[in-house]
Amino acid sequence: MCSKCFKELNKKNGTLPADSNTAATTTTSIASTPALLPGLGSDSSAPSTPAPTVFTPTQGSGASTPTSIGSSALESLAPGERPPQVNKGRCYLCRAKIPLAKQAINKCRCDFVFCDGHKATDKHGCDFDFAKMGKDLLTKNNPKLNDKPRGGRSFTRIQE
Repeated sequence: MCSKCFKELNKKNGTLPADSNTAATTTTSIASTPALLPGLGSDSSAPSTPAPTVFTPTQGSGASTPTSIGSSALESLAPGERPPQVNKGRCYLCRAKIPLAKQAINKCRCDFVFCDGHKATDKHGCDFDFAKMGKDLLTKNNPKLNDKPRGGRSFTRIQE
C-alpha cells in the first residue's frame, strides 16, 4: 500500500497513527480491514495495484503452512505408505541440507536419511523393528546344541 492510499484510508477511518508505531498500525489496519480494500478501489480513483500487494504477504504466510503440514503428514503416514526419498542429501522430514559425511551416519535402518534432530527413531516414527532384529541376531549367534536339556532330573539313578 502506498503512502497516499494509506493516508486516505486513515482519513476515512478517522485515525492518525503516531510516527513511532506506523509499521505496527499498518499491519493492524491491513489485517483488520481486508473487506474494506475491495470497496476502497471502487470508491476512490486510486489505482487497483495496491490491493494485490496487500494480499501478497498473506499468501506468502499461507504458503509456508502447507510445507509444515506436509512434514507432519509424512510422520503420520503408515510405514508402507511413505513415498521414497528422492534427494538423499536432505532430511526426509524437514528438508534440511545434510553434509556428505553425515549422510552415511544419519541413514536409518528404514532406508531414509534424517538430520541430527530427526535421526532418533522416536523422532521420525521409524517402522523398523529393532527388537526383532536383536532376537534374530541372538538366535543366529547362539544356536541350541540339543533340544532336550542335560542335567538336573534327567539323569537316571544307578541301582546298587
